[in-house]
Amino acid sequence: MTQHPDCASRYIPIQEEPQEAIFGLTPAPEGLGVEEIMIDFEGKLTPYHQPVQVATGLLEKGIVPGRDVFITPRIVSATKENAFRQLMALLSVMETNVRVKEEADAQAVKEVIIPMCESADELIDVRKRVVDVIELAHKEFNLSPDPNSIQLIPLVEEVPELLNIDRMLGEYLDRSRDLGLETPEIRFMIGRSDPALSYGMLAAVFAGKVALAKAYKTGEDYAVDIAPIFGAGSLPFRGHVTLENIDNIIKAYPGVKTITIQSALRYDHGFDKTRKLAQILKERLPTENHLKFSEDEYHTLYNFIGIFTKHYLNTFFRIIDMVCKVSDLMPKQRDRLARISAVGYARDVAKPHKLTRFVEDKTIAQELKQFDLNVKVLLPRVITYTASLYAIGLPPEFIGTGRGLKEIISRYGDESLSDLLKFYPSIKEDLGFAARFVNLGIAKEFLQDEAMKEIEEDLNAVQEILGINIGPQTEEDKFYFTLVETTKPILKHLLGTGKVIVPDQEEEVRLVHDWIIRKGKIRGSLG
Repeated sequence: MTQHPDCASRYIPIQEEPQEAIFGLTPAPEGLGVEEIMIDFEGKLTPYHQPVQVATGLLEKGIVPGRDVFITPRIVSATKENAFRQLMALLSVMETNVRVKEEADAQAVKEVIIPMCESADELIDVRKRVVDVIELAHKEFNLSPDPNSIQLIPLVEEVPELLNIDRMLGEYLDRSRDLGLETPEIRFMIGRSDPALSYGMLAAVFAGKVALAKAYKTGEDYAVDIAPIFGAGSLPFRGHVTLENIDNIIKAYPGVKTITIQSALRYDHGFDKTRKLAQILKERLPTENHLKFSEDEYHTLYNFIGIFTKHYLNTFFRIIDMVCKVSDLMPKQRDRLARISAVGYARDVAKPHKLTRFVEDKTIAQELKQFDLNVKVLLPRVITYTASLYAIGLPPEFIGTGRGLKEIISRYGDESLSDLLKFYPSIKEDLGFAARFVNLGIAKEFLQDEAMKEIEEDLNAVQEILGINIGPQTEEDKFYFTLVETTKPILKHLLGTGKVIVPDQEEEVRLVHDWIIRKGKIRGSLG
């Protein structure tokens, strides 16, 4: 389970997060029966003593962290935030390990997650810091001096880096061995949300599958066990991890050994569904075989990624300024650092030129070089980006998708659609879900004409090629549309493009938040 702020149903302050984690890690039916908590320091106001709070609470219930369940912090990136905050998070790990060793003679925290990994250099720098902190903890608190007692979980969150994961992991293993360090197993996390934000949903899906296959091949080459984590949310754009869709996830990503259960699943879908899903994953994930691709299949996937990325980014750069403004109005459901602040950070825009070394189709490769990468955009977080586009009637699942499908068929023939469906067998289910919330009449009120032409082309192509029905399917969907219509005039006024509806701006913000939360509850996630 994670601490993502993607649920619509409630705001969770940091003071409640320790008890939230303890409840989640307690066996069902008293708790949720989840096996691991990712305590999140990345871009978040998490107190450094939260891991030891969780560990202490578990011990009071007779649950030993590190043996019965697992506490796995996501520490900050030294390059995106700073090395000082990273070291503070590592010291909190040592505090937790000291406390649990004293009470239960177990090592509570055995791994830490490193976000936004881009290179082996970054991983080696972190591993050296981990060794330094282990030495300090041994000197001060008599913890084990074993430098291998805490391993790293790289979280890879961009499409080029996912495609290049074999090189990153291989270099990391080689250099770790050069330092005399052991890595008997690599757990790594496939970020499913942020690649979708930067490169589009289809590119993110295909890049994740490539990363899975390549990582397992690296494990075979180095005689190292591979245990991938699939980091995803509840809406299709962010991975579509729900009880109803879990069969599709397991089929699409065979070889995944851990799946994140984010906040929307727990609170918007409910504890009963969460318990059922956790049980299904415990039973099925250990038994699945992993993905393998031929060289021809890799090249097909690379070309598909290039095509969908190109069309997504063409529209993305037209709409992102408006989406950033809308995203700043979205309700905040966790205590996160500001997107723009002295200690916060904003993600970089996509770097499509990095894909050209993989894409063998020279025309596509050339088109990926056309984008102006000097644009100054402080990207929103993917949850608020997704929530913002749903709020204006444009689920981001469709951006670039229809045009990409059309180009693939025109370039490679009708049989290429069969290839695509083989690689992404649940695309119709994913787009069918999102299609219920499309309202282009509202979207036109917020987005420029050129972007709307591209989006209309996407929707028309999706309907024609995949047979997806666009628009509400149930009475609840129709009520959702009423909420979208109701939100529009106040949202426009808050953005400076509409008339005054309610004289009190604070009241306007409160109303918009209320309606956005109601819409999030209907679709099962804020963003």
